[in-house]
Amino acid sequence: MTRSRERWELEDPELVLQSIDDVCSLVSGRVVVAALELETQEVVGASVVPDPAEPQPCWDPYDASARLRGVAVDLVPERTGTPRGRSPITHLLVTVVCREGRVIDTIAEHRWFQAWRYSNHLTSAIDGDVYVVTPHGWTGVMDQRGGHLPRLRPRLALAVDRSTRVL
Repeated sequence: MTRSRERWELEDPELVLQSIDDVCSLVSGRVVVAALELETQEVVGASVVPDPAEPQPCWDPYDASARLRGVAVDLVPERTGTPRGRSPITHLLVTVVCREGRVIDTIAEHRWFQAWRYSNHLTSAIDGDVYVVTPHGWTGVMDQRGGHLPRLRPRLALAVDRSTRVL
């Protein structure tokens, strides 16, 4: 018997994450939100969300929520009212936390669920899973599937030739 998929679940998370990487590079330290068409799960846009922990000494869920709300409004259509009711949900918002470390979900990923709580309510989208991508691969927090690709690209150090002197 085949299990039915929840609306927030990705049919092929590896393919979706690769598509997100094509639109918005998955680089260590970034948090990326991607908008997918709900029916086809095609990536229609992605945006980097500044990490609320960066400019502040601690995580502020209200600031994170405001940042996500701004991204959600930019990526997906507004949900409007009609005489017959509200417009339908047409998109899914997926969060990708790009960080160093092991391919396990941590507090760094879980805190984004709280930030999404009301952030997408004025849009025609539902929030989906939070994924972590590391140099070793990826996994979903609720989904719990994982894989080796995509993964963060290694940081390339510039080779400096110290043998040449300028006089």
